[in-house]
Amino acid sequence: MSAKGERACDLISELYWTMRKAFEERLEELGVTFLEFKALVHLKGAKTQGNLLREMNVSKSTVSKVLSSLERKGIVRRERRGRVYSVKLTDKGLEMLKAIEKAGKELEESMLSEMSSQEKSNFLLLLEKAIKGLEGSE
Repeated sequence: MSAKGERACDLISELYWTMRKAFEERLEELGVTFLEFKALVHLKGAKTQGNLLREMNVSKSTVSKVLSSLERKGIVRRERRGRVYSVKLTDKGLEMLKAIEKAGKELEESMLSEMSSQEKSNFLLLLEKAIKGLEGSE
């Protein structure tokens, strides 16, 4: 790989980790972990614990721990239905999702704040092209 290519990868990696760290700090302020956030995103509609397990691609014990934590916080409700658990966001959970979405938008605005409107459009377009380029090479 050329030095230029390595530099792009370094910058993308640095952007990812900087954004992730800032996002995790915001999540901590809201009282949820990154893993709990991932579960919330998948729980926008009512699901079973098994659905969540497949969608999050984590172990059964991890899903169980995350759901137990969210349940203690009053963010989700689990109900046993036969052999499966139905999982739903509570009103508090729906409010939490709104707060997380707001935090994400604020971080994105901060990230793009040094760019003109044209630069923002170009940046987003170039990111999409980079993703398509990688998807095409798989």
